[in-house]
Amino acid sequence: METACSSRPMVFMIFLTVAFAAFCLCCSPGEKVERIRESGVEVVLNHLEPYRPKNEPATFDLETVLAIDLEREDLAAKGMGSAGEFDVDAEGNIYVIAFKNIKNFVYRFNPRGGLLNSFGAFGQGPGELEWPFLDDVSDSGDIAFTDRMRKYIVFDKNGKVLKEFRPGFGFSYVFPLENGNFVLERSKYEERSSKDSPWPHCLSLCDPSFKEIKELDRHMSSLDNSRLVPFFMWRVSGDRIYIANEERGYEILDFDLDGSLRRKIRKEYRPVVATEEIKKAVLGPGYGQTGISQERYFPKPMPPLSSFFTDDEGRLFVMTYEAGDRPGEYFCDIFNADGVFIGRKSLDTPWASLYGGPKYVMAKKGLLYYNREKESGYNELVIRKIIWKK
Repeated sequence: METACSSRPMVFMIFLTVAFAAFCLCCSPGEKVERIRESGVEVVLNHLEPYRPKNEPATFDLETVLAIDLEREDLAAKGMGSAGEFDVDAEGNIYVIAFKNIKNFVYRFNPRGGLLNSFGAFGQGPGELEWPFLDDVSDSGDIAFTDRMRKYIVFDKNGKVLKEFRPGFGFSYVFPLENGNFVLERSKYEERSSKDSPWPHCLSLCDPSFKEIKELDRHMSSLDNSRLVPFFMWRVSGDRIYIANEERGYEILDFDLDGSLRRKIRKEYRPVVATEEIKKAVLGPGYGQTGISQERYFPKPMPPLSSFFTDDEGRLFVMTYEAGDRPGEYFCDIFNADGVFIGRKSLDTPWASLYGGPKYVMAKKGLLYYNREKESGYNELVIRKIIWKK
């Protein structure tokens, strides 16, 4: 009798264990997101498998809306050659930068792909451009450039110069913020110990006169040429500044527009060794030529992420070097506005860009825009509708 009574608690504990296991199996995995705090800052810890927040779409399908063939005869007649960076205003007008041209650098298209106008003639004088890097297109269509890393210039959508400023030092990219300040990327050569030593490449918050308010992040230049370009990338989306730096691994910093660190987003990842496809994409036409060494460009393993972009709702789309579902595609990790890893998508968007600033892929107003290279060497600008699903 004593034995039977003493076994009842054991039976009850076994019942609870089995019931709890069944409950866990029925629930969506990872509903409770793992978070910690470091020096008072929230850190979201994401693992290899995505969390599954309830009632939140985790992936999407794509439906092609338009493809603008940048090799069109009417564009060639207007002086437009091979194009690269682009951006979109609130009305869906598309601004494309043509580096190989015989007239202007900037070509503006309507949402249906029709050419509206072009501007930004070559030259060194006021209102002229020598080698522009696209900084930003505002909702109203004002388009900002860094020209030859010395001049900041802003045009309206018709090509009228609104602002032109030379801060007196070299810089790579500038992004105008809603509060009137700027995010500015530059190399601080003055901080190197000698002319042959590495120097810091920095991202700073600056006032309207380009005076530094706060340095947000930096990485040191590499002199051993172990890779074509170290990964240091940033994006401004709404009221947030996101920064990724390969020195920290798979981690993205989330700042507000005043430069305060809001959150760190971390994720576990699978190491990837550069494939022949990756080497060809990074090195381009010179890949495989006799006598040219390629291995020194690629670390082993590769950095955990290759690029990222955002959408209007605060989501992050992080491109990796992991081969996707089809040849030429790579997996994109999807994070929600809270920095939670919620899903993956195999995409054929380009990721082998040289710097963090150039814009070759973006998501705006439910559309995905990206450049795709044709066999002729020219690009086509592809626009696809994003259809979210659970």
